[in-house]
Amino acid sequence: MNRSRKSILAFLFVVSSALSSTSAVSQEVNLTPTEMRTLAANAVVSGAPQQGYQLASALLERNPNDREALIIRARAARDLGRVDEATSTARKAWNGASTPSERFGAAMVMAQALSTSGAKTRAQLWLRRAAQNAPNENFKDIAIRDFRYVQRTNPWSTELSFAAAPSSNVNNDSARSTTRLFDLPFEFQLSGTARALSGIQYNAGFATRYRVSESQRSQNDLLFRFDHRTYTLSSEAKLLAPTAKGSDFAFTSASLSYIRRGFTGSGIDLPNQFEFTGGRTWYAQQPFMQYARIGFTQNYVFAPGSFVFGGVSAERQQSLSARQDADSLSLNTGVRFSLANKDRLTFSVNAKRSQSLDVNLDYDQLTLSARYALAQPIAGVSVDFGISLGQKNHDLSRFSRFGRQDKTASFDVTGVFNQIELYGFSPSVTLSARQTNSNIGLFETRDFGLRVGIQSAF
Repeated sequence: MNRSRKSILAFLFVVSSALSSTSAVSQEVNLTPTEMRTLAANAVVSGAPQQGYQLASALLERNPNDREALIIRARAARDLGRVDEATSTARKAWNGASTPSERFGAAMVMAQALSTSGAKTRAQLWLRRAAQNAPNENFKDIAIRDFRYVQRTNPWSTELSFAAAPSSNVNNDSARSTTRLFDLPFEFQLSGTARALSGIQYNAGFATRYRVSESQRSQNDLLFRFDHRTYTLSSEAKLLAPTAKGSDFAFTSASLSYIRRGFTGSGIDLPNQFEFTGGRTWYAQQPFMQYARIGFTQNYVFAPGSFVFGGVSAERQQSLSARQDADSLSLNTGVRFSLANKDRLTFSVNAKRSQSLDVNLDYDQLTLSARYALAQPIAGVSVDFGISLGQKNHDLSRFSRFGRQDKTASFDVTGVFNQIELYGFSPSVTLSARQTNSNIGLFETRDFGLRVGIQSAF
């Protein structure tokens, strides 16, 4: 597409301060098709969609497959309130497009028409198409800007997640082959399924949010989440546990939450969130438990991007299997700093008490965490990493009269490859390591993983 045709897209999607006069329409002059396209686009962005529509229609009488004219008429039809015609015309332009510039223009007009009709989720999909086909970075920025606007005004928001990750411990069992039990002075041999089994973990899930109401003071959302995790075992794991299958450790969860975000004070420096969640889980395709959780978090913003937070949550777990019921109370607090170089540093502390008739579910736990996110990519890769240290104490244990004490350390680093992008999604890689030391060898675990996934770039 030559420069004069690319300028038509600029007329349509960039508000120019140097628009030429449209009075020449009334003059009896001979115009070339290119001049008519420019004049039609000029009329549309100048607030004269009827004039632009007529000029584009004249071009289409000459050539029904004139993609630039189709794009202009679709935009004019949208401005005139003829949404159905706008979408059908934009689709015809998209189907006939042969260059990125033409696909960009058709996708942008389609998104505008859909957004006007209230189909904002479909509009977001077309804006991702527009960004993918943008002829340069300026046009891509326009598509991203419009995407974020539609996203903010869309009551529905849906996120999909997919990941595959090799893991050294898919069943979260002991890293040891033998252990002492019942305080006896000799070692017991652990069965294959009680030992760490390596394999590949597969995750798939989605979350969809509906904004029930919104005002300057609050947002009220309903959020549904569904996640499924399953595995395939390595050849080494199959030797250790010949009868085991990856699906024996599959875990599925579904939940529905009501979330209210608001402000405590008269300003915007005291945001808070109230959440009530009910959910159910399945283990190895069998019902495992159902739960209800209520929580509240209060923040204090003391600088742009920097805040202190504190929260409390309570959860009731009702067993649907051989597992006992459990009740827990959690307290968390922390602080996030937005540094001078725009990096983000977060410190947090979480304290939890769980009570149950099952000694494995009756414990006190304290976890310290830190996370650092780099503002500037390294060789095109956005990086953030975190570390956590935890202590969990069980007063009682069926395997030792001294109870059970676990110490856990974990580390992870995530890189998002921003330079690799398809329809606004970029691949991500997470390396993780986690080790638990316990006074009871049965609960000593070690897990190393590599997770490959995708995430939205905007």
